[in-house]
Amino acid sequence: MIRQLMALYDDSLINSGQPKSMFAPTLIFNEGWLLRAVLKEWRAGRGTGTWNFLPFPEDARFYSEGQLYTPFGARYQGDKLAEKHSHADGVVGDFSISGSKSGIRLDASFRYLAVFEAKLSSPLASGTKNAGDYDQVARNVACMINMILQSEPALNYRAYFIVIHPQGSGQVNPDAYGKVVIADQIARRISAYEGAAGAKGPAPLFVRQWRSILDAIRICFLTWEDALLQIGDPDLSHFYELCLQFS
Repeated sequence: MIRQLMALYDDSLINSGQPKSMFAPTLIFNEGWLLRAVLKEWRAGRGTGTWNFLPFPEDARFYSEGQLYTPFGARYQGDKLAEKHSHADGVVGDFSISGSKSGIRLDASFRYLAVFEAKLSSPLASGTKNAGDYDQVARNVACMINMILQSEPALNYRAYFIVIHPQGSGQVNPDAYGKVVIADQIARRISAYEGAAGAKGPAPLFVRQWRSILDAIRICFLTWEDALLQIGDPDLSHFYELCLQFS
């Protein structure tokens, strides 16, 4: 896949030897294609001996840019506390697409879910338009909790939220996203959402059980450099260098 993408870019150059392309290089050299390539290598069993979310189950489904349904959807037109569904850079697990062209629904008695957030040059968002202190990690994890509560998970199911970022960029600080911090943000979000006059709060099931589901979700941070070192593909490593160059 990576060779084909790089060949497509090379073929699009207008003047040989000059970085002038018929389309923006970021259409190819971006975190989305980089993540898809890494997931493809992990699915093939390469570089899977380091992290606890690997190897993937053999029958797991893979999807990019899937929608994770929020527990804080709009309750009426112009709801000032609502948010849109989250879009995940990558999702792996036991799920189907339903309710929309990209909506993720966990299978009955699902056993595995991994949601990936891929970063290159941008930090994790610190908040949303209607909740400035509700960061990207807490938001995605809350969506995962909502999805899990709408299914009937198997005993000992595995659920992960994984952030992949460049080494030494300073854009992502894993220490800032502990479970206590995430729990505080979700609790404040519920309180604000329930406090709106004349409007319903989140689903009662979410309010009752979100903390127990949060305890079961594992939050993982790793670097592209570590992932690519374990995979050991020179073409993919070169593709990553170009992603950094053009991002």
